[in-house]
Amino acid sequence: MRCVGWIGALSLIAILVADPDGAQSQTFEPTLDGEASEELPSPAALTAPLGSPAADATWFDPTDDDGLWGDLPDGNDLADLAVIQTGRPSAAEATNHALLFGGQDVWRNGVSLYGGAEWSGIGPAENGWVIRLQASEALERYQTTRFVYVSDISRASVLAGWRFKVGQFELKILAGPDLEHRTSTPDIRDRRWRGSHGGLRIAIEGWAEPTPETMLTYSFYATTVASSYGTRIAAGRRALDMFWWGPEMSGSADEFSRQTRIGLHLSGLRIAALEWSAAAGYVRDSFGRGGVYMRMGAQLRP
Repeated sequence: MRCVGWIGALSLIAILVADPDGAQSQTFEPTLDGEASEELPSPAALTAPLGSPAADATWFDPTDDDGLWGDLPDGNDLADLAVIQTGRPSAAEATNHALLFGGQDVWRNGVSLYGGAEWSGIGPAENGWVIRLQASEALERYQTTRFVYVSDISRASVLAGWRFKVGQFELKILAGPDLEHRTSTPDIRDRRWRGSHGGLRIAIEGWAEPTPETMLTYSFYATTVASSYGTRIAAGRRALDMFWWGPEMSGSADEFSRQTRIGLHLSGLRIAALEWSAAAGYVRDSFGRGGVYMRMGAQLRP
């Protein structure tokens, strides 16, 4: 599964070198190899509301400022939430049925790299089938009373579905197999927290331009792996006829953690063949930790 992260990395590298002309856990103290066994939390411990501290997270040190890179996203699947299209394809794009995308997300307790490719049998302004391959690699940090855990989470999925296009409104509905692989340092024996797991993923994405100068976008994903789901909504206004900017809000959760984000995004900035997006804002998770998040992405029609 280590190769999964390289898929995302290669997608991002392909974008950057293109010709310019063309989930954190809820409360746990897991069992380590060679250590005495300790209890994992009961399901009741996973009922904390989105963005609020878990009631039994007494082991967690929210003041800890050390970490992977001093201050480091959790393992949230960002590919479904971060890929944004402007809804204004150029004449050249109307005959190009492939799309490469990639990006990176970072905050105090983690870093994630994502990427992939999308194909369709029709132009961006038409209805038709869509196939998407996406992958991500995430490092997450957890501070307990005894250890600092670093989890490495690889994800990959192949989704297929249909795109509905009416004027400046677009809706995509996709579904397909999903695969996740988790490792941890120090190692964790509990099978819920390690190894490979497969499941089914669905994704719904919408884009609308109510007026020539405004936009709205919405995305939702859910997977049977770790009961994970997430959603994002953003609004924007056209600026200098070059990009969209405005507020965004997103939330995600799985059986281990929950996270809420609110911030500002910039989308659809075209520089030569590339289209860039970026976002920054405040993030808070179910441990009560908060901080600044930053995200940057790019897409290319080769």
